[in-house]
Amino acid sequence: MQNANINVVVEDLGQVKKKLNITIPTDMVNKEIKTAYASLKSDAHIPGFRKGAVPMSLLKKRFGTQVDQDVKMRLIENSYTQAINEKLLVPVVQPQIEEISTGLSEGNPFSYAVTVEINPDIDVDGYRGMSLRRESAEVTDKDFEEAITKLRESRAEYEDTGASAKDGDAIVVDFEGFLNGEPVKNGKAKDYSIIIGQKTVLPGFDEALIGANKGEVKEFTLTIPANYSEREVAGKDILFKVTINEVKRSVLPALDDEFAKDLECENMAKLNEKVMDELKKIKENIEKERLKNLVLDALIEKFKFEVPDALVRKYAALNLNRVMEDMKRGRLASADRNLSPDELSAKYTKVAMRQLKEDLILDAIAVKEDIKISKAQVDGALEHLAAMRNLSVDELASRLEREGTLPVIVDGLKHEKVFDIVFETAKYE
Repeated sequence: MQNANINVVVEDLGQVKKKLNITIPTDMVNKEIKTAYASLKSDAHIPGFRKGAVPMSLLKKRFGTQVDQDVKMRLIENSYTQAINEKLLVPVVQPQIEEISTGLSEGNPFSYAVTVEINPDIDVDGYRGMSLRRESAEVTDKDFEEAITKLRESRAEYEDTGASAKDGDAIVVDFEGFLNGEPVKNGKAKDYSIIIGQKTVLPGFDEALIGANKGEVKEFTLTIPANYSEREVAGKDILFKVTINEVKRSVLPALDDEFAKDLECENMAKLNEKVMDELKKIKENIEKERLKNLVLDALIEKFKFEVPDALVRKYAALNLNRVMEDMKRGRLASADRNLSPDELSAKYTKVAMRQLKEDLILDAIAVKEDIKISKAQVDGALEHLAAMRNLSVDELASRLEREGTLPVIVDGLKHEKVFDIVFETAKYE
């Protein structure tokens, strides 16, 4: 089939969408049909006939429909691959056959049509010598004090003071939710730990427990967000009955050398130095991300192009899956908590469109600059990511290979090299 003289007519449906009208010549159709029936004849077992001696007319009567389907699929699979190679098209997703304009029969050609989506051809320029304005990445006294406070809070011990619960207190509760007087499925927990103010349960749950005392039973009603993962209670008013088992207040450690040693530093001077160095890196990274977004804003504004709908849907689905996982773990961003499923879908489809445009522009620049990533660079990125995820490099590599996301690591490294070029050649105000 690869050498068959198939006829391919490309219909332009836009910058990223092409319709291929493909016709397979009669001689190739005949050959495939004869091959299919020859194979069937040699293997068919029909009572009253020796193997290999079943009449062709009987084979066609009994198996004709299935043979036609099998032959069509083989003709389409082989000719489609040949067609996109001939026309130098690289579809972004596996297409669906749209129409089969002729039936399958010996002595006649076979025609069908398929629409493919491809990446846009972006003629990138103007990314060298961009005008950028730097902002200060200086670490302020307030930044330093806040960082030290967070370290102290991370080593805080909680003591029972006998006081009523307030923001920042650690409480342990038993609770159960009720809908119309009936217990809610998966709505019950015992000895559940909460830090008031961290909002790890439901909107309003923490606030309802402020002022509670150990041993007290509190009842309150909350409206569950419309986009909540448990659909049977989403948008409903749920009555919660909560028993307060413990109320503890944090006691921050003293700022001394013992505290520093607990954080694996020789003394407070070394800890302060380490904190300052880390804050500088954080501030520099924040500034770098700000500049990246400015660059991307300018390039997206400069280059106008269509994007494949299939990739927008793919990116949006990945985003929404992450949102749903965050929702199940009680980590949903506050901006998303009161959005309906349709509003979430619209929001993350817009986000996906932006992400896709960024990736396509950066990919195009990487191609133009002939950026290559070495195995050593990939290995270095995997080592860094594995350490962050507390995995071995082999475990991480296997997981990425299973998920098919290893190319994302390579693309990310290419994109970083693109930004290096932009920043090195930029004109700073």
